[in-house]
Amino acid sequence: MKLLRIVRILTFAMTGIFLLFQFVGAQALPEGEQPIGGTIPPNPPVLSNTDFECTTGYYTQTIAPGNVAHIPNDWQLALVKGTPIIHSARIFFAGSCDGSAHVERISGIDSIVVRAADIETPPEPGKPFDVAFYQQISATVGGDYSLSGWLLSLCGGSATPSDCPEDVYIAKMLGIDPTGGIDPTANTVIWTENRRNFWEGERVGWQQLSVSVQAKAETMTVFARINSPHRWHGNHAFIDALSLVRAPSSELLVPETVTGTAALLLWQGSMQPEITSQPGSTHELRFDVQMRHEATPTWQDLVTDRNDTDSTVFTANCIETNYLFRIRARAEQRDDVEGAWPNHRYHGLWSDPVPVYFVAPPVADSETMTPVTTPEEELFQLFLPILANQKQC
Repeated sequence: MKLLRIVRILTFAMTGIFLLFQFVGAQALPEGEQPIGGTIPPNPPVLSNTDFECTTGYYTQTIAPGNVAHIPNDWQLALVKGTPIIHSARIFFAGSCDGSAHVERISGIDSIVVRAADIETPPEPGKPFDVAFYQQISATVGGDYSLSGWLLSLCGGSATPSDCPEDVYIAKMLGIDPTGGIDPTANTVIWTENRRNFWEGERVGWQQLSVSVQAKAETMTVFARINSPHRWHGNHAFIDALSLVRAPSSELLVPETVTGTAALLLWQGSMQPEITSQPGSTHELRFDVQMRHEATPTWQDLVTDRNDTDSTVFTANCIETNYLFRIRARAEQRDDVEGAWPNHRYHGLWSDPVPVYFVAPPVADSETMTPVTTPEEELFQLFLPILANQKQC
């Protein structure tokens, strides 16, 4: 057993050295070609008025008779459904930008508040609504971008315990249209969503959301959206502290072909200065690796939440076939360590799948093999496979 362990260690070490030489000696791409997957844009994206401060300013827009919406500067309003009350949270609750009343927010002194029409007015309080705020920005085609933001929704008002029914929710949403469109209902928008309002009657508080895209045009559009599809009294929500950065990048290094069943996977990644330069930032790279057999559409987790540059050995259940691998990087701060505030989490995109072909080891030369004599009574024995022990690829 000790000898076998030494042989395995030497095998993995030699495989790693072989892959390293493959990486160092890799040929450059022809001029004009791009690596498969996203690229790191040369400049960080510029998203304006990300904290929705009343000191930066709001402009007005009449959305219904007697209903004047207050929209943060640099942002546009898209009304999908309903005519809710839209305002600076500080001005609405404190009476002015200098007011001292309690205001829900994550960063600075202000946030956007969206309140259902007739929020507590019978006979039908809390009218449904769906609104989005959007901003178009310049982008690098093929570049990967990551958006993080904080949102809060309160179904049935802020009182606890909440009387919000289990099947009633308010969806907090962040999205990016990589084609630069401004319609929040378009199928080109990539969304992330959180429907949590209360848990067992207690409020869950502000929720952080993240979404990532690869730009398809020189302009892309950022959305922050609140969708309250059910009528219920007290329904309202807040939006604050958005952050758009170049997404964390990752690279997975695998062999094209493996003889046997063991493949060494190596990876590395990076995050951009607009993440690490945030005051107090303790962001670190985390990696997720997934795999699937070529005949299976479902991805399976192979490595989750692995810290920094690392490696793992994958053992295939089948040979003479392809397995596919992909990776993504995340830039996050640990919960047990004080860091930058607001605490933004940035997700990279999943890489393009990389195939690895597993080849059966060569069979020993029959001329060097010692003949084996089978007793006559064993020639007529029948062996049936135990189906429970059969491995799936």
